[in-house]
Amino acid sequence: MMMNRTAFPATADEVAALTPQEFTIDLDDLEGNQAPSMDRVCQTFMDDANRALVWWIRFGALKAWCARTDVMARLNSGSMALQDARDVAASFPLNHRWEFEPAPFSSALEAVTVGRARAQTKA
Repeated sequence: MMMNRTAFPATADEVAALTPQEFTIDLDDLEGNQAPSMDRVCQTFMDDANRALVWWIRFGALKAWCARTDVMARLNSGSMALQDARDVAASFPLNHRWEFEPAPFSSALEAVTVGRARAQTKA
């Protein structure tokens, strides 16, 4: 049986989307935005090394976004949830610097946060 393999991303436009479940694997066990070892990420995606690379690229982009002063302030104040940011980062497009464009990423995150809050008030 032939498995679908993730294409090697030669440019930021080619970085494949991950599912939120793939992207958040083991992140809850980490302190802050410390990264797991590359070995651990590769073990997670043992059958698709390029998917492990995509995970690593997306994690780096999320770390860079979280390191912004305005983002740190919102995360620390509780007005934004890291889980929502991780969900958005799993599939959000990267810019030419292999990072998330701050304003569009923040807008997408706001939409997820508002949607989650509405869903919780209906429950």
